[in-house]
Amino acid sequence: MQITEAKKRLVEKLGVFFEGQGRTPAEARIIGLFLVADQIEMTLEDIQQTLSISKSAVSNAINILLLTQQIDYMTKPGDRKKYYKSKIEQWMTHVEQHIEKSVEGKALLKEALEQRIKTTKTFNTALKDMIDFMDFVQSQHKELFMKWKKLRNKS
Repeated sequence: MQITEAKKRLVEKLGVFFEGQGRTPAEARIIGLFLVADQIEMTLEDIQQTLSISKSAVSNAINILLLTQQIDYMTKPGDRKKYYKSKIEQWMTHVEQHIEKSVEGKALLKEALEQRIKTTKTFNTALKDMIDFMDFVQSQHKELFMKWKKLRNKS
């Protein structure tokens, strides 16, 4: 599989961005590749050759991306290879799951705030503000999604 030099540079830029989001370099570049490649389905070998990274790095990254539901795979009759593809069409589900998971994190932050000493007022206020903001996001996200869907349907 071939991609242009411009797309290779963009894969690298995306890779740096996704590394900043906590992804490994291989995961980050694979995500970037799925975003820019004309080919929707790719084998491990396609990914490895296009990105020039080791087979084990690609395999490990693919396993993590499968586990975190960022990608999926399919097989084709008569072909033993797995064809990996992005699950980008499920982005809204991923956002909603992330917000739902933050409920658990918010509960832990509230517990931490309750156990903190009262003399660290600046820190405690910042922690309380973060918890309040998480409450706000959680209370507003469904309405935001509905507004976005309405706007999108009008276009």
